[in-house]
Amino acid sequence: MPADVISETDTLIGKIIRDRRETLKMTQVQLAAGIGVTFQQVQKYERGVNRVSAAALLRIADVLKCHVADLYGDADPLGTSVSERAILKLWAQIDDAERDAVIGLIRAFLKR
Repeated sequence: MPADVISETDTLIGKIIRDRRETLKMTQVQLAAGIGVTFQQVQKYERGVNRVSAAALLRIADVLKCHVADLYGDADPLGTSVSERAILKLWAQIDDAERDAVIGLIRAFLKR
């Protein structure tokens, strides 16, 4: 594949970076400063216009407090399904009381 052709994976990684950054309420300027590039470069990464190098992925994962594999979206070292990974990501965002309520709901659902 020619170097100037952007793939669906590049676009997906950019979307995941943007979503993670926004979840952390971080600006493009803050992410750019953390990884040592301009905010314009972050915009290009997030739109999938420019590919993110392996070195940049490492820096981005560090600043976004996640693993590099998380930035690939479908990378799955544990063999879990897409829906299981989605649930785990959401689970991490809720507090203990909400988790207890969700567990109760699932138990009630399984008793039907």
